[in-house]
Amino acid sequence: MDSSDKPVAVERRDRVLWLTVNRPERRNSLNGVVFDALIEALTAADRDAGIRAVVLTGAGDKAFSAGADLKPDTQYTALSLGDDVAEHPYVRFARAARRFSKPLVARVNGDALAGGLGLLSLCDMAVAADHARVGLPEVRIGLFPLVIVASLRRLIPRRILMEMAITGEFLDAATAKEIGLFNYIVPRDELDAKTDWLIQRILDKSPTAARRGKLAMQRMWEMTEDDSLSHAQSELALLFATADHAEGLAAFNEKRAPNWPGSRDD
Repeated sequence: MDSSDKPVAVERRDRVLWLTVNRPERRNSLNGVVFDALIEALTAADRDAGIRAVVLTGAGDKAFSAGADLKPDTQYTALSLGDDVAEHPYVRFARAARRFSKPLVARVNGDALAGGLGLLSLCDMAVAADHARVGLPEVRIGLFPLVIVASLRRLIPRRILMEMAITGEFLDAATAKEIGLFNYIVPRDELDAKTDWLIQRILDKSPTAARRGKLAMQRMWEMTEDDSLSHAQSELALLFATADHAEGLAAFNEKRAPNWPGSRDD
């Protein structure tokens, strides 16, 4: 990992951008500076045609992120949001993550709690170490994870999410996978290898199809079934006209690996 002392370490590895919340001494807790850095990095990565995917993780092996930094000296705490019109830092990041058009993969190196679980929920896929736990412990300090629930409600069954939010108890990695939070769980010493394996399965596919398909699916989740079918048909027609589809079809018929143009034609 990048040894930078910045709150978010940004490291480019060929076609993949790695973002590491770099506050291990505070269990990679979140504040306004962290959220701003993550938003800036995602926005830049979306504009960079050379970046095909982003990995989001935390420093060390204890915490992906323990959520909001509640220390008195922090620049942001969930207990004080400033004036009434200020937008919650997590909400700003959630909006940026939803706009991000490329695959966003969580490398869950440890506990993902409260806002840390929110970060995880905003990623498209997740690979976790088997010692990682997830939880919504806000009720332990007299709060409730309302803005995080907005992201989690489409991932976790309602009764399980309600239990997590009201009891504040943690779930182990196996249970988190069972309810849909993780794609894969592996021993901690295999976490990097499994993350790289998943990334490679992304990089050899059409970047145009992945980008357009991801954004289309996000819109379809907000629609009725009938509207989503209409939207899917329109988006599929546009995909048929892309350079990536032409190359993919040619490669299939010529029995060779495709050389994706990766065009951003809209």
